[in-house]
Amino acid sequence: MQKPDKESYATELINSDFLKYADSSNVDNLKVQLRNSFDIYDAGNFKIAHIDAEELSEFSFDFFLSGLNTILAKRDIQLSVQKLSEKENSFDILINGDRMQLYDQKSLDNETFWDAASRNFFRKVNEILNTRNTDEKFYLLYGGNDLHAILLTEKQLSIISEYYKGEPREIPYKP
Repeated sequence: MQKPDKESYATELINSDFLKYADSSNVDNLKVQLRNSFDIYDAGNFKIAHIDAEELSEFSFDFFLSGLNTILAKRDIQLSVQKLSEKENSFDILINGDRMQLYDQKSLDNETFWDAASRNFFRKVNEILNTRNTDEKFYLLYGGNDLHAILLTEKQLSIISEYYKGEPREIPYKP
């Protein structure tokens, strides 16, 4: 299968404000990386964070929360996350004071709790983003220990999805 024209997709992504929150001193370098290798994974774009579904599902929020808050700080948003109870059978957390269940016993029993936790967590974060009237929301990439979250507009998602249409594993998905 022929690889799509990186440079034209990169230019379209750049023109859709993909680098809007990148530090001005780094924008030229990020543009070159995008045009040469369609590198959307550079933390300097303030769009992507390594999450690790295992850490998330084990309530180890310190593993990724700092990186997530660095991205969100550029948008004047801050996340506060904590486990509600130290009881082993409690799957509830607080995100910015709102209680939610990260996953349930059924997800734990059928070993889908990593995926359930990731999806539930980022659906809640997207609700917070929605209340702030942002046109971006988090999408997920990969899964398990390689789980990443990427903050995109619908237009940016469309460009990335089109670029990777022959490689479905590389397409960000809704939580």
